[in-house]
Amino acid sequence: MGCWTAYLVRLEDGSHWELDEKYGRWHLTGADDRSGLVERIRADGRLVDGAPKTARSCQGIALDMTTRRYRFYGCALTMPPAGASHRESMALRQAATPGWEDWDVAYAWGGDEELRRLIFPGLPPEPARAEAVEVNPAARDYWFVDWDPDTRQITVRHHELIADALADASCLVSVIEADAALTHWQLSNTIVPLLAHHGESLLGALAAEAPFPLAAEDAVTDGAVIDLRARRLRYWTTATVPPGLLARVGETWPGWKVERLAWGHRGHLAAIGRHPDGLSMTDAELREARWDDELITIRNRAALPTEPRRLHTPKVHVVDQ
Repeated sequence: MGCWTAYLVRLEDGSHWELDEKYGRWHLTGADDRSGLVERIRADGRLVDGAPKTARSCQGIALDMTTRRYRFYGCALTMPPAGASHRESMALRQAATPGWEDWDVAYAWGGDEELRRLIFPGLPPEPARAEAVEVNPAARDYWFVDWDPDTRQITVRHHELIADALADASCLVSVIEADAALTHWQLSNTIVPLLAHHGESLLGALAAEAPFPLAAEDAVTDGAVIDLRARRLRYWTTATVPPGLLARVGETWPGWKVERLAWGHRGHLAAIGRHPDGLSMTDAELREARWDDELITIRNRAALPTEPRRLHTPKVHVVDQ
């Protein structure tokens, strides 16, 4: 099948253009790339009268020449480890490239629907599909020994991060209780559909399960920090999140402030007062995951304010048996 790429452009004269093609490019580099895309879409694309007809796409680019906004997104199948911070770093590099200084540049976490709504802001969000989503705790085989809720101690075999190697998790959820107790769960889920389906009942489903140690960056692809006292829900993901699905989260969490955490797992750590040392991927690991040195530098320079709260985390006790 292969990826389809969607291109949407609004020109300075207010006209709207679109083009879709097999494969294609999902991000630009310099100002020459921008000019080249505009020329090509005017030559090979379609002038849009009404709503865009561009098909659902795996990746895409939107350029609004009137407001100087640029959004891009790529197929999640090619997302590298630490994918959220990789895309954030790409956007910062683009914004600092000559010819883009006065542009608003960002990764389109809303996917192709976000591209359409950038160029056609009056489009209503497409309704999210109502899908039942089970809460799937990650595997506990071979590594988990015990959870003592009185002493708040998790006992594991061999190493405090052993779950990262054996649990086969994809999602990290951290809950901050009103008494500042902080507890983590590792799940085999994608976070936003889970939040949209369960709403606040997710908290009870998690509390019925023994907690997990805090996952390292290369072990999970998405997550959330849920602060009960502040009624604040912050999520992050390497998957695209259609605006309609995000609207559903707001409906199922009434009275909560819902926000996307920038920088993925690193933003997650900052939100719970943890520094990335020992939990974030090293430069060598990033290079092995095919990051280039410039993106590594941008990512390492990103200033993430660590929230100065004193949270009470479970102890992780290691035994060899």
